[in-house]
Amino acid sequence: MTLHSVAMQQALDQLQAMREAVRPEATPSVGKLHGPSTQMLAPGSQAPAVQQPSFLDTIRSAIDSVNQQQSLSSNLQTAYARGEDVSLTDVAIAMQKSSVAFEATVQVRNKMLEAYKEIMSMTV
Repeated sequence: MTLHSVAMQQALDQLQAMREAVRPEATPSVGKLHGPSTQMLAPGSQAPAVQQPSFLDTIRSAIDSVNQQQSLSSNLQTAYARGEDVSLTDVAIAMQKSSVAFEATVQVRNKMLEAYKEIMSMTV
């Protein structure tokens, strides 16, 4: 594998992990509904409450993750420029990761703004 394909694979893995973190876990799949671990609730009892992260918490954690990627990239660039023992490939990969994370964040922001504009233009 080339350096470019390795960096892209790592970025895709990171995006997939972020997507999995955002997906609600309370939504069971079809296989989970009929499995042996399904428990019947007594009449009148409620299912245990599962604490789901709010949309704000999810967005905040995603932005914090992008910020960490960018600061790591910046720190590695500075260390490499000083002549410290930092591999050029590590610097390039960190720069690529932060770039991809930032671009993904910008795309999410753009989609949110489009959705907001569409909702605001609806007639009631």
